[in-house]
Amino acid sequence: MKKIVCILLVSLFVFPFCPCNAALLSHRNQVVKDGIRKMFESGLYAEIIEQYGNTPRISSAGELSYVAESCLRLNDLTNASGYADMAVRKDAKCAQAFYVKGLINSAGGNYAQGITDLQKAISLDPKQSDYYAELGDIYFAQDDYTKALVNYRKAVNLPDPSEKAFYMIGAVHASRDDVKQALDTFYVAKSKIEKDRELYVTVLNNIGKIEFDNRDYKNACEAYRELTEYFPDDYCSFEKLVECYNALGYYERADICKAKLYTAYRQGELRLTGITDMFCTGHFSAGDKDVSAYERFEESSCHTIVKYIFYVADKDGGIDSIVSFEYTPAGEDGKSGRFVPVMLKGADKYGFNLAYDGNPTYGALQSMVKDIVEGKVEQKSCF
Repeated sequence: MKKIVCILLVSLFVFPFCPCNAALLSHRNQVVKDGIRKMFESGLYAEIIEQYGNTPRISSAGELSYVAESCLRLNDLTNASGYADMAVRKDAKCAQAFYVKGLINSAGGNYAQGITDLQKAISLDPKQSDYYAELGDIYFAQDDYTKALVNYRKAVNLPDPSEKAFYMIGAVHASRDDVKQALDTFYVAKSKIEKDRELYVTVLNNIGKIEFDNRDYKNACEAYRELTEYFPDDYCSFEKLVECYNALGYYERADICKAKLYTAYRQGELRLTGITDMFCTGHFSAGDKDVSAYERFEESSCHTIVKYIFYVADKDGGIDSIVSFEYTPAGEDGKSGRFVPVMLKGADKYGFNLAYDGNPTYGALQSMVKDIVEGKVEQKSCF
């Protein structure tokens, strides 16, 4: 997450005290401070190192702190540590320098020293919410959720609260398996995060997953729908929308999302995703068993293929059986093909006196699978 930080710049020159020179110095420092801060917020880490890191003798402690953090963002811990030490030597009261040292030591796994550095930064500037948030992160990394929570709460109660801390409070509750409190907190975070788009998306993902796991498909839909608005190529969220809409009986909406997935499949955009050849369409119960439904992207106009697959789980979560629908295209143009269900149970394969002509809806397939799993349909053959 990009951090907006305040720094204390040290004058490079000594001016005789007079109102004009004081105003000039203040203006100069503000211009420099705003410039490097904007560069950092824009991710111009290499440029910061080039512009300020190559002139350490005339760079202020605040500027060297930005150089150190830029090196950290580029995974150069050695130079990051060196510049942070320069910043502290230049100004032992620069809170930003100790904050960055804390980040560096934490990244290197030296949590004890990281805590000491961040506590020093807080003692020098106790109103910087990011300092408390990063201290909370160190405790969180060590599974000390009590101390982490204390610091995250301090971070969100300051005048300029840390957006990340709102999210991390939810992460603490989730780590403690307090799902309800985690969800409530993530909704609070969603309402508070304005600057960090990446963090906002992370919160939405957490809300969507928890609501989905709670089978609150309506609220899950809202989260996943918003995710697809941010990222039109977030195909995993489109898959979740298909599942949610089918669970709610909104089959037409599910079909719209499916169409986007099929388009992405034909354009080769799913090769590096978890839905390269098929996607989940829903979950439901059949008797005392849980069923997960999948649809394959493959289409055929001349040979039989397996199009729909339903995995039936036993009480321990293992696969009890698999019900699939084999699609056979029509022999004549203009006529619909036929879907025929078969069941695999161990090494045995069963057929049934069922078939579906045309394109079946998810609801129709679900009804047929329930009847098969619950033993309401007579087996036609075993082969």
